[in-house]
Amino acid sequence: HERTALLEGLQARALEMGFALQFGPAGIASAPLIEGKPITEEQFAALGEAERQKLQEQRHILEDTVQETLLKVRGVERTGNERGDALDEDVAAFAVDHLFQPLSDLYGNDIEVQEYLEAVRADLRHERDRFRTDATVAQLPPGLAPLAQASITRRYTVNAVVTNDPQRGAPVVNEPHPTYQNLVGRVEYQSQPGGGLATDHTMIRAGALMKANGGYLVLRLRDLLTNTMALDGLKRALTSGTVAIENMAETYGLMPTVGLRPEPVPLNLKVVLIGEAYLYSLLYRYDPDFRQLFRVKAEFEMDFPRTQENAHGLASVVRSECARGGLLPFTKTAIGRLIEHSSRMVSDQRRLSANIAEFLDVVRQADYWARADTAPTVTASHVARAIEETVYRSALVRDRVMEAMNDGSIRVETTGKRIGQINALSVYDLGDISFGRPSRVTCVVSPGNGMIVMVERDSDMAGHIHNKGFLILRGLLADRFGQDRVGALHASLTFEQLYGEIDGDSASSTETYVLLSALAEAPIEQQIAVTGSVDQLGNVQPIGGAIEKIEGFYDICLARGLTGTQGVMLPRTNVPNLVLRPDVAEAIDAGRFHLWAVDRIEEGIEILTGVPAGGTRGADGKYPEGTIFRRVEDRLEAFARGRTLAQTGEAARIVMTPSAPHPPPGIPLPPPPEPPVSV
Repeated sequence: HERTALLEGLQARALEMGFALQFGPAGIASAPLIEGKPITEEQFAALGEAERQKLQEQRHILEDTVQETLLKVRGVERTGNERGDALDEDVAAFAVDHLFQPLSDLYGNDIEVQEYLEAVRADLRHERDRFRTDATVAQLPPGLAPLAQASITRRYTVNAVVTNDPQRGAPVVNEPHPTYQNLVGRVEYQSQPGGGLATDHTMIRAGALMKANGGYLVLRLRDLLTNTMALDGLKRALTSGTVAIENMAETYGLMPTVGLRPEPVPLNLKVVLIGEAYLYSLLYRYDPDFRQLFRVKAEFEMDFPRTQENAHGLASVVRSECARGGLLPFTKTAIGRLIEHSSRMVSDQRRLSANIAEFLDVVRQADYWARADTAPTVTASHVARAIEETVYRSALVRDRVMEAMNDGSIRVETTGKRIGQINALSVYDLGDISFGRPSRVTCVVSPGNGMIVMVERDSDMAGHIHNKGFLILRGLLADRFGQDRVGALHASLTFEQLYGEIDGDSASSTETYVLLSALAEAPIEQQIAVTGSVDQLGNVQPIGGAIEKIEGFYDICLARGLTGTQGVMLPRTNVPNLVLRPDVAEAIDAGRFHLWAVDRIEEGIEILTGVPAGGTRGADGKYPEGTIFRRVEDRLEAFARGRTLAQTGEAARIVMTPSAPHPPPGIPLPPPPEPPVSV
């Protein structure tokens, strides 16, 4: 009413001054009146100069009055709006405040939650007009009206990116796919009806770091290393002690757009990396950040002692798997066979395998074969069947090699005696299966200049470890027979019919035996296969794959017919590693197959040749007459005498090559050729 009165008073004042006021969107316009009617431009131009001047002065006075009145009107409107806003706010407060009271009471001790609730309450009062049903929303197309209405309430939707029940203890999160976004989090975008992308706070998604906050995050190190950006994000979060959810494209500047930037969240968690020891060592050595962040290393045993308590523990594992998977019950003999297989998995009679997953695979397969026999329980025979079938499914290469040895394509002698020939044992490792096979090692000797040639080494078919074991042979010969005598020897050794790369030193004792046989001209029993490494002092040392090697030679002997004299010679220190197949163990117990365990080269050569080794020299400084070592020493001395005669006698003209002609003066001499490597 006050506004109307002001405007009506202004209109009356204008009429008194001879003007009419016209109210429009652009403002208030005034027009002079003559006889109560607005004058036209022609009438105004027809007036005298004095009258026009008077009208202009009156117009200026009226405009000042209009401005003063408009200021008063705006003041009245402002006061009215403020009163209306205050009333609206009071109404909104009345409608909202009582809803927040229970939340305020519930989170009374959490300052941050109280601040958030107060901010929401204030925003609801301020944005109260959004909740009025106005004509704009009502006039929107049917498809857009719900979206507009939903955006009003979406503003106040709480996005609980992580919800952990405190009653369940600290969270333990295992992230199987540790990408950058899965670890750090991301902000999602939604396509809009009119095109483009939009986002808001409800599209913030937490990563594994935030989900595990206050607890433990478990990651596989190998998976993490395949995502270098994820590793960088993890180290950055752990170093700063906070995690900031942002898209990877924005982090690395791939998509410079303006979007949400959530506030960094403080981190308090433990990160557990599971992986191979060599990966940890590489990162610890070459990544300073990794060294500072991951200081605690825990190594896990691959096996554990085979005690009564641990055996009962494995039996409990079997019972638990039967209850969980609905398997048939296992008899005591079946449990015993499983425990024996667990020791075989780690190749040690004194240990049990900690690979429970592989162990339980055998348990489940044994249950399958028991059900195939419609048996009420799983017996030891079913466990044995499960183990045999597992090997059979991967044994194609093994069977083909066995066929080749049986039909003579691969020559292996398992009877008789040979000078300079011995059966070595090697292991083929195909990943899921490994098997042993015998290989002939032959040696020929002659007078020479101290060269001991390994064909595989010179043809780049031998690995570093095998080369090291072979080079030890030179030191052993020098220790036993003297450097001057060995210097007169030329020997050549090779693995016959072995065309792939070989490695390992487990044949170094075998090479020693065959070299001694060739030098002493003492035949070696071909029904005995040999494995074991040797040091320069003649000690026989343990090797790997003893089980596979023994069983591989047993299989070929069985296929050709056991004679009762066949067997394998191995290091004595490998005896605790023998967990042989039941059929092999039975043949050994029955005397159809044999094992010889030795500690020294002297023991081994006596078993192989039946001739005493002659390990100690007599008072004359020589080995006993007729022993292997005496015969070797005599042969080497004969080689040495022959070399001396060839260098000093008539034969010198034959073995010595003529010297090359001297080049003319001024031309530098070429460097002498490097001598061949002595082994």
